[in-house]
Amino acid sequence: MRLHPVILAGGRGERFWPLSRRARPKQLLPLLSERSMLADTLARLRGAALPRDTFVITARDLAGAVRDAVPEIPHHHVVGEPVGKNTAPAVALAAWWLRDAGEDAVVAVLPSDHRVEPAERFREELVRAGEAALERGAIVTFCMPPTRPETGYGYIEVGAATAPGSPLATVAAFREKPDLATASRYASDGRHLWNAGMFLFPPGVMLEEIRAHAPEIAELLPALPARLAEDEAALLRYYGAAPSVSIDVAVMERSARALVARAGFAWDDLGSWAALGQGEAAEGSGSNVTRGRTILLDSDGVVAFADGGLVAAVGARDLVIVHTPDATLVCPKDRVQEVRALVARLKAEPGGDAFL
Repeated sequence: MRLHPVILAGGRGERFWPLSRRARPKQLLPLLSERSMLADTLARLRGAALPRDTFVITARDLAGAVRDAVPEIPHHHVVGEPVGKNTAPAVALAAWWLRDAGEDAVVAVLPSDHRVEPAERFREELVRAGEAALERGAIVTFCMPPTRPETGYGYIEVGAATAPGSPLATVAAFREKPDLATASRYASDGRHLWNAGMFLFPPGVMLEEIRAHAPEIAELLPALPARLAEDEAALLRYYGAAPSVSIDVAVMERSARALVARAGFAWDDLGSWAALGQGEAAEGSGSNVTRGRTILLDSDGVVAFADGGLVAAVGARDLVIVHTPDATLVCPKDRVQEVRALVARLKAEPGGDAFL
């Protein structure tokens, strides 16, 4: 098997404002280490896939910054989307360009901005899942047992195991982001797993499923260049005509070839500042999580991030404090999802663009 990772890196990470900005979104930030999250994602793949077999799909205006962040990846393997159309057009594009990569080719679609640990366990399971996808002609998606009633994630209801003792199972149903009561039931019933948005497939299998379930995308693919290249005009035509839809809705929820692999590694999609307080990679003392120069006295449950300068707090409880050269955020941890609304307010304010 030859693994071809396709890393999706087009998001804007608005919930990580003020550190995340249009020109430097979440995936280009050093949130978990001294490297960007995108570089961390690539580093996790070492030993399972080669940089020359790896692709990144990002926004056109971020392509230069992405190439700088992961110089190991060939220049033309970083593809800049002229307009964001969710994940289905991007996955279809990757499958189309890799359709002649060989009978042993397996595509691994991976987000660029998630926490995954330990890396060694992730690589082992990634290779096993890829081999299973190739052997079975399937689309294998990673899912995780929920550790909390999370309303911000999608879930998959797991069906029967493919064989006794097998880590693979069929898909009973995809479930969209639930309300709190439903999420609490999902977290305790043992049948619902978090959908991590990571999946593996032979490119031909994905193309067959796109033709069957998303013909409006499939019919656009033959007009793309035969060879992988960022043909501006062809990409603009493709993305201009493609519907804006996720690969889950377009294909995965309808496909009979989807299988679940229950992951044994820890995972979090780092959807907000509060998520930095979870996982092995968090820094800090006690229950506080810090980055940069910080002094916290008699404080508990604080996420403090200093991008230059100093963050200091006395008697703080369950707060997020983020300081950048031109903006500072102070927010209760239980309201971090509202940072997106704050960004929307900035977009509407005269001069607000200067802080985005």
